[in-house]
Amino acid sequence: MKTSRRLPPLNAVRAFEVAARLQSFKMAGEELGVTPGAVSRQIEALEDSLGIRLFDRLHRKVDLTASGRLFFGEVSPALQRIANAAEALWEGQESRVLRIKLPPTCAIRWLVPRLARFHALFPDISVQVTTSHEPVDFEREPIDAAIYWGEALPRGLAGQRLFGEQLAIVCSPKLLARHSCSQIAANALPKHVLLHSFRRPDDWRFWFSAAGLPDVALDRFLLFENSSLTYQGAIDGLGVAIAQLAFVSDDLREGRLVIANDQIVDTTTAYFLTYPRERAHLARIRAVTQWLGSV
Repeated sequence: MKTSRRLPPLNAVRAFEVAARLQSFKMAGEELGVTPGAVSRQIEALEDSLGIRLFDRLHRKVDLTASGRLFFGEVSPALQRIANAAEALWEGQESRVLRIKLPPTCAIRWLVPRLARFHALFPDISVQVTTSHEPVDFEREPIDAAIYWGEALPRGLAGQRLFGEQLAIVCSPKLLARHSCSQIAANALPKHVLLHSFRRPDDWRFWFSAAGLPDVALDRFLLFENSSLTYQGAIDGLGVAIAQLAFVSDDLREGRLVIANDQIVDTTTAYFLTYPRERAHLARIRAVTQWLGSV
């Protein structure tokens, strides 16, 4: 009767391969999403299991030992073959399903209204949309790509900038009609009920500072759980909302909302399409990149 193969701890082997490839526990930790100390402990466990020292720990750097170089030469292509085999299975089974994750308001107000064009361009690819304010963990979640809000692409991920963030003041046409005006002056806005999301508490103050009124008293607020509800409140005439311009463009074009003040304020943040670099060759990733690059 055959005995089972004796294998070293595979999580530790993976940590070793990344650290050896990058010649750095710190950079390995960044790629793996763990601390350098966690990488070091994994490699120590691997060395204990093998009974061989794989790295020489030097001041501010690590070098592979002769045994470490030999082990790396065998392990690295083996792990790549495993990755290729898994990718081939995933590609074969799920190449026609694009799984994308993004913040709820971005999904409702920007992505979903544009999905018809994606299906027109790529009728054989289905789309699964997941919404969350939490950043995606590509290592643990069954997600192909994500739309990320921030100042730059997350470190270690590939992708592209989709659009910058601009703050605009909007309200329903009926609200302006009730006040017999086509615009609301910045210093008159605090007399209105101001709408915004709990998740974006600083937008009004940021806008007023850009308008030269950093110390204006802001007392009349109506707060919502998310920006989609905020914009709906503005459409229903509950008050004046501060909005991300890209997410109300359809409402402005179709007359459900109007710009209540001409000042548009750029922020330092933007929306990015992101995905792991090693998935860039996948047909569904190429498809979403092509599509979002054209909208």
